[in-house]
Amino acid sequence: MCYKPFVTAVISSIAVLGSIGATAAPVRLDIQSAWPLTLPASGQSAQHLADRLKTTSEDIKVKLYSAGKLVPALEIFDAVQQGTLDAGYTSPLYVAGRFPALQLFGGIPFGPSAIEMLDWVHNGGGLEIWRDIYAKQGVVTVPCGLMDAEAGGWYNFEINSIDDLDGKKIRFAGLAGEVMNKAGASVVLLGGGDIYPNLERGVIDGTEFSMPAIDVAMGFEKVAKYYYLPGWHQPAAVNELIINKRKWDSMSTAQQGLIEDTCRETQLWTVTSTTAANSDAITQFKAAGTEIKSFPPEVLAEFKKGTEEVMQEAASKDADFKRTLDSLNSYREKIALWSEYKGS
Repeated sequence: MCYKPFVTAVISSIAVLGSIGATAAPVRLDIQSAWPLTLPASGQSAQHLADRLKTTSEDIKVKLYSAGKLVPALEIFDAVQQGTLDAGYTSPLYVAGRFPALQLFGGIPFGPSAIEMLDWVHNGGGLEIWRDIYAKQGVVTVPCGLMDAEAGGWYNFEINSIDDLDGKKIRFAGLAGEVMNKAGASVVLLGGGDIYPNLERGVIDGTEFSMPAIDVAMGFEKVAKYYYLPGWHQPAAVNELIINKRKWDSMSTAQQGLIEDTCRETQLWTVTSTTAANSDAITQFKAAGTEIKSFPPEVLAEFKKGTEEVMQEAASKDADFKRTLDSLNSYREKIALWSEYKGS
């Protein structure tokens, strides 16, 4: 009896089983945040992500860098695309100049709430479009931070009618900035570090920035009299972990899945991390003498009209923007009845 074929078959079977059970090769992931790691929500969420991955995985070795440590914040996408940086924790708004549709993930005037935004991205087709836009760029996106509503902004003048905005210099960005332009304001683009001194010197008359928990770190209450709540321009936003596609493809399915699951957990952590802090910040602003104001209904009506015009203009110019907007609108129509009954 010849045992050679039998022995060969057994050895082959053992080899196959061994390959199935083998642990994936460890992966090193260098990530740079677009924000200081101490900044509430955005920066702290990058730190939370890195800490969770270190806790839950022995084969994903994360090295996290704060803003500007390796490349400027606005160059993170290019560095990840070129492979000089494995990954970046950032906002899709930072590349909206190249990919206008991404503004719809980074903040939509009069858009969905945070939970509705999350549902659209993960269950309503948003993520498929987002990833498709990046596909030709050699970059993979993983939604990785869910931001709650922003405040309406800081101003050194009252906004009682839309005419009060006429000629005022205001720091705004994205789609909302275009809406403010339509309302008569002169929109100025400034980096976060340049806002305070320009408000202090009167170079600008007002600014939007973020939610109270983040605004308090900027000290705007010292140089602006009025704080408008709630905001209209960004009810929710999604931050992203972008990863070089070659790096992503080198990972096992389990490693990819762990990163995606950890990012989902980070989204929940982010949106719940600022609730109490927002309230504390408003208390601090009031104590400093800040006047808390609300936009009059007629002003909000003008903002909403301007938003609809801006959206249609953008959709007519960019096919990706149109298909993303169509997806979002379809989702919002689908949930409209439930939203009406639950009062949101």
